[in-house]
Order: sequence, then structure tokens, then C-alpha cells
Amino acid sequence: MNDKFCDITGYSREELIGRTHAIIKDAKNPISLYKDIWTTISNGKVWSGIVKNRKKDGSSYYVNSTIYPIKEDNGKILEYISIRQDVMEFIRSQKLLEVYSTDSKTQLPNRQKLNERLKISMDAFMSILLDIKDFSIINELYGESMGDKVLFEIALKLKSYLTNEGVNLYKLDSDSYLILVDDKKLFSKYDSLIEFTFLCEDNFIINDIVVSFNIGVAYGSDALLSNSFSALKEAKKTKNRFFVYSDKNNTKELYQENLKKFDDFKDALINNRIEPFFQPIVDAQSEEVVKYESLARIIDRDGKIIAVADFLGIAEKSSFFENFTRQMIQKIFAISSSSNKEVTINLTYENISSKELVRYIENRLKAHKGPKITFELLESEEISDYSVLENFVDMVKGYGSLIAIDDFGTGYSNFVHLIKFKADFIKIDGSIISNLEHDENNKLILSILIEYAKKNNIKIIAEYVSSPEIAKIVKELGVDLLQGYHYGKAENAKYYNLIA
Repeated sequence: MNDKFCDITGYSREELIGRTHAIIKDAKNPISLYKDIWTTISNGKVWSGIVKNRKKDGSSYYVNSTIYPIKEDNGKILEYISIRQDVMEFIRSQKLLEVYSTDSKTQLPNRQKLNERLKISMDAFMSILLDIKDFSIINELYGESMGDKVLFEIALKLKSYLTNEGVNLYKLDSDSYLILVDDKKLFSKYDSLIEFTFLCEDNFIINDIVVSFNIGVAYGSDALLSNSFSALKEAKKTKNRFFVYSDKNNTKELYQENLKKFDDFKDALINNRIEPFFQPIVDAQSEEVVKYESLARIIDRDGKIIAVADFLGIAEKSSFFENFTRQMIQKIFAISSSSNKEVTINLTYENISSKELVRYIENRLKAHKGPKITFELLESEEISDYSVLENFVDMVKGYGSLIAIDDFGTGYSNFVHLIKFKADFIKIDGSIISNLEHDENNKLILSILIEYAKKNNIKIIAEYVSSPEIAKIVKELGVDLLQGYHYGKAENAKYYNLIA
């Protein structure tokens, strides 16, 4: 009996010693579980698995248990030793991810779940994107409660038509559904279903409200979701209600657009027109600025400011990406030193995978005499080698730098990964913060994240705080730092007096 066991169960040593394990047995566990355990260990084998147990106060907890039979030389079993590891945080994180990947109004899997499904297969899919026409008018005329009922009933109706294995329904955005078909043999069937069922308004009458769809269809595996939305956009524009995406539709225009973006990016890089802009991060209690996040901007030939989202995809694919990152880092370090302000720098896994760039960052840290630098790292499925991450984190922390995880709370996020990041800050994904006023699930997600962070001495930063109302909610929930338009937009260094 050790102290940890007493802490978890709530029993004292005196209450436990001499009792059987039945004292912590959870009555809801199936009898088959215990039969499996005893059959395994009584045959001299090791049993391992996750078990739900019961504390003294009646609440439940989960442990990863391994039970070893201890034998004499002749093989006779003398006793059993059970080693348990508390996995409550892991179980809670899995439940959290389940909540986050489910649409609260229809209980259908949402966009997060769809993205996970698309990432694990390179097979060709058929995607059918259905968008309810004039849904905002339904909300205005009948009220939001009726609008929610329509969304729920449409989900049930659509599910009734999807009778094949390998065909799944997802809820996207406020009034869109997506049907994913992963068997080519069914493509023609669902082509017919679109024409004779989904486009037929008589099939979708909810409380005397006639519901009709605009529909975009795409096939393949690459950029399936974006192609589906392109087809939907075309269906709305042409007023045909139904459109099938084809690469021939806009390949030339897309190529020319990307070529221009790359040319603008390259020109700005060569002519030193990559600039860090800064957005304030404030203390939740005092609302005083404690640091600034640096965000990349391009100043084009005409002096127009272009946000990072408009060119980063092109930049990351180019051979100039490391030069771009170096130019940003050099300017950010210089501004931090001269202004004596704490700043954050965003890095990708690709950045920290480059030995040359990591060496450059280390040289900058050696020379830096200003305040602490925080490195924001994006937790994503791109991380293939955690030793690269761990080595980088150890290196920058050796120079007093801090680590923040950006966009935490997305479908990929998992509490287990926080150990590897050794995070000082967690930045909560904007999709959670921006919907706090209207979504109780988001409040639940945020409260769990805050509870976990406080137990592990990690500070929470809420992004996308765009109004006093959202600021009030996140403060009441216990967020440590706030960032968003309510406290300031991303502006150049001079705007915030970071340079003369």
C-alpha cells in the first residue's frame, strides 16, 4: 500500500490493509472483465488493461492496471502483484475530444471528425455537400428554436437515406451537411439519390416548412473538402442548385493566382518587405499588456498590407521559406531588445526540423539581452519525430525562453502531448472562444482545459476575444491571459511604440 493509492481512492491505509480489492470494485464493470482477469492470472499469465474503479466517496476513476503472478520455481503461484497507473486525465481528454468532434444540435460528427477521416485514407471519395437554402430566413420567421429543430429533423431524414456501409453523414457550419461515400461502386447510386431525392423539396418538409438545398459534389482525395465548397459556390452562383466540381473548372485561374502570390512573396522577401506586426496579450485581471504576439505581414509593391494567411501556404512550399523565417526572427529579436518587451514567435514543425534554422535561433538567443522570448508551436499531425521537438524545447528553455502551444482544442489535440511540449502556455483555439456566448459545449471544453492547466502550472491564453461579453466569460472561467480585437488588432511595431 503506497501513498498514491490512498490519495487516489480516498481511503486510509488502516481502511485498506487486510481488505480485498472488492473495496474499490465498480459495480458497473461487467462480470466478464473479472472472469477474464482471473482466468489469465490463475494460468500464470500477465493481465493488462484499463479498469474503472470506485473511490471511497463513490465517484469513479480509471487506472491502467498490470497484474503479475509471482511463482515458485516449480511454477506454483504464490501471490499477485498489481501495478496501476492513473489515466484519468487521458480518459477525460478522450471524452473532451469526443464532445468537440460532435455537433451539439444534431449529434452528428462535425468538421473535426471529417478531417480526421480524410487524413487516414488516400482512397477516392465522393463528397456531397448540402447547404440549406435561405436558412437565415427560417430563423428570422420561425425563431432559432424552430431553426434548431429543422437542423435536427433534416439530419434524421438524411440518415434515413444512407443505408450503405461506408457512407457517413457529417454536420458542417451552421446549415450544411456533408455525405461522404468511400465505395466507388456506390457513386452512381448516390448520383441518382441527389437528383431524385435530395433535390426534391417534397422529401424535406419539417413542420410545414419546405426545406431545399444547394448541392456541391466532388470526387477524389486531394483537396476534397475545398473542391466541394467550390462546387457549392458554383451551384449558388449559377442558380442551378447542383454542381459537380471538375479540375477543368478553375485550374488555370488557380494556377495564375498562386503564381502571382509566389511572385509577390519572393519580391517582398528580396526587397526586405516582410514585416512583423504585433498584437497585444493582456493579463486577465489587470488588463495590462504583458507581451505581444508577432505576426508576419507582406508589404506589396503598392504598399498594401497582406496578411500571413494569404501567402503562407505558398511560402511553406517554396525553397525560400527558411529565409522568410530568418528575416522575421531577426526583426522580432531586434524589436524585443530595443523595446524591452516580451514577444512571441510562431514556428512550425518544419522550422524546428531544420538544423540550420535551429542553430540560427540558438545564436540569436545567445546574443539576446532583452526580455524572455516565447516560441509558439502548433500541435499537429505533422509532428513525426517528437525527439526533434523535445530537443528544440530543451535548447530554447536553456536560454530562459518559454513555450506556448498554439490553437489547442482542435480535433487533433490531446492532453498527453502536453508532456512532450513542456508547455508554459496553452493558446485556446479561436473557434472555441468565439462561440462561447452561444455554445455550452465550448464552455465545457474550456473549463476542462483550464482545470487541467492549473493543475499542471500552465497558463491559458484565450485568443479571439472580440467583445466585452466574451472577455467577461473567459475571465469568469479562469483564463490567465487574453488576446483579440477587444484589446487591439495586429499593427506595426511603431503603432504600439515598440520602435521609435
